[in-house]
Amino acid sequence: MIKRFWRLLEQWLTIKIGVEIRCCLTFFLALFYYCVYRLLGGVFQAEILHMAEMIAAAYLFGWVQALLHADFDQMDQLGLRQWAVLIGGGAAHGLVAWLCGWFGGSTAATVLFAVYMVCCGLCTVLICHIKRAIDAKLLNDDLRAFQQRNSEMEEE
Repeated sequence: MIKRFWRLLEQWLTIKIGVEIRCCLTFFLALFYYCVYRLLGGVFQAEILHMAEMIAAAYLFGWVQALLHADFDQMDQLGLRQWAVLIGGGAAHGLVAWLCGWFGGSTAATVLFAVYMVCCGLCTVLICHIKRAIDAKLLNDDLRAFQQRNSEMEEE
């Protein structure tokens, strides 16, 4: 019973940590675009309400992705489902931005924001794929070194 509890807790924490990382990244990306948009418009402050909406949307979308088992940071390939997740996520962010008025009703800025979020998602998939490949190589190198040491010790 205790072991099962710890296993469930570990699984939940793994999902929760993934959502937190995804949320922070998504919020930063949205906030960056928002701030650049505001700066280009000559406004040098950001609306706190908009930031609260951005973080809430990031959490909501992060949990939806986790519950759908559509974590972009775990994608190994870009099939139809993965593209749907990336494009759907970008469209959802664009819809929230439009509904909340992050870009003052500018359709062009909102559509560009949705495209930006899709591109950021693609970059994240690529970066995570490269990181997993590097980690796998390092683990395999460590395993080979360990096996080499063990075989040398057995020969002695």
